[in-house]
Amino acid sequence: MDLSNPSLWQLVYLQSFTAEFFDFLQLPIATFDTPSFNQVGIRIKVTSTQFTSSRKWAGNFSQIINAGNVSAEIKDYSIYLNQDRVVFLEPFPPFSLRFRLAKRLSQATISIFGYTGS
Repeated sequence: MDLSNPSLWQLVYLQSFTAEFFDFLQLPIATFDTPSFNQVGIRIKVTSTQFTSSRKWAGNFSQIINAGNVSAEIKDYSIYLNQDRVVFLEPFPPFSLRFRLAKRLSQATISIFGYTGS
């Protein structure tokens, strides 16, 4: 397994989010689920134009598995701004990820790459 080889990572999700404002009150970016994908090994990065420090907490995400008409949220992970987080999820594909970003973020871009190697 060669996790450092960029040719073995495939982009499976890329999305930018912006918080909404009500007068001077910033509403947080709402919790959201990604579309389903099958890669068990993933690399996630959250960036923001708002903060440049790499040690700022960006929020949490969890794996969502679907069993018929029932979905279950399993295992919760923390993520930090501008840091790659490599995670090997529970092998129950297809699944999605549920993100809960930090309330202080007014802008965030999330990129998720799936590992295609063996």
